[in-house]
Amino acid sequence: MRILLSTDLVGGVWDYAVTLAEGLVNRGVQVMLAAIGPEEQIDHSSVPLGVELVVSDFRLEWMPEPDLDLARAADWLRDTARHWDADILHLNQMAYAAHGFETPTIVVAHSDVISWFSETLGAAAPAEWSSYRESVRAGLIAADMVVTPSVYQSDLLRMHFGRPTDFVIYNAAAAPPAGGDTVRDGFVIAAGRAWDEAKGMEIIDEALIHLADSAPTAHLFGSTLGPMGERYHSERVRCHGKVPKGELGSWMNRASAFISPSRYEPFGLAPLEAALHRCPLILSDIGSFRELWSGCAVFFRSGDSRSLAERLVEIGQDPDGQALRAHAARERALTRYGMG
Repeated sequence: MRILLSTDLVGGVWDYAVTLAEGLVNRGVQVMLAAIGPEEQIDHSSVPLGVELVVSDFRLEWMPEPDLDLARAADWLRDTARHWDADILHLNQMAYAAHGFETPTIVVAHSDVISWFSETLGAAAPAEWSSYRESVRAGLIAADMVVTPSVYQSDLLRMHFGRPTDFVIYNAAAAPPAGGDTVRDGFVIAAGRAWDEAKGMEIIDEALIHLADSAPTAHLFGSTLGPMGERYHSERVRCHGKVPKGELGSWMNRASAFISPSRYEPFGLAPLEAALHRCPLILSDIGSFRELWSGCAVFFRSGDSRSLAERLVEIGQDPDGQALRAHAARERALTRYGMG
């Protein structure tokens, strides 16, 4: 079996793709990773052993004036699949399938802009996104199979694009090396694209301001500057930028809690990584997080910094409860979202 696996370099799609590629190679599948974006942004050390890598730089479907690049990227993927003799083309972008492929296509709908507007802003996408909507709809309809990482995202896809999902397949992550319980320090952490309004990172800063001198120290890992000039500013949260996975894991091992204040999150790999490191979860109360982590996380009202501040106080007064929830989250991560 030979699978051509497309990926881009923005957000968690790269992490998803290399994790999947490694799992497939370990099961005897031949994998070629087709990366779309500037090659200088690729962490070549994260490409699994045995995975072939090809790279070309095109605008993605959600970027300004993407039509010409969508056609060129589809041509590149088609030619690559043909010359490499791929059995399956696994697309991690939604619009390409509409350009026609001889190879059977699987499209994984990780997220979409129309749902970003409805979930993040509570509003319909502006008219200028109508071309995006139609290109994505065409790609989803043309795909031989459509997969989403949660029932939550599946429901949004059906609502906004009219394409039922064929399968819901949860994302996965490899468990870190086994180790004993570590001493939890008093700080909290978060990770993700801080510049993306959907991630809600400003809520953490506001919660710390509400708590004043009683606030825990908070650390944020992830990019603060977006590809279109978006920027995240913080008063109280200490921003470290993007760090290697091992370094983030070390912080997760010591943090008293991992906070994800997302307004829109179709799955969320960072909470999964935190759970695997036995780091207690504090999550915004959105559909995907309830679906994935109900019963083993503390939830606060989405977009409500005072609600988050209250949860931070409560968990500080209940370390035993936090430890029990962290254990439950790790067990769920291993059994439901593990790589086994």
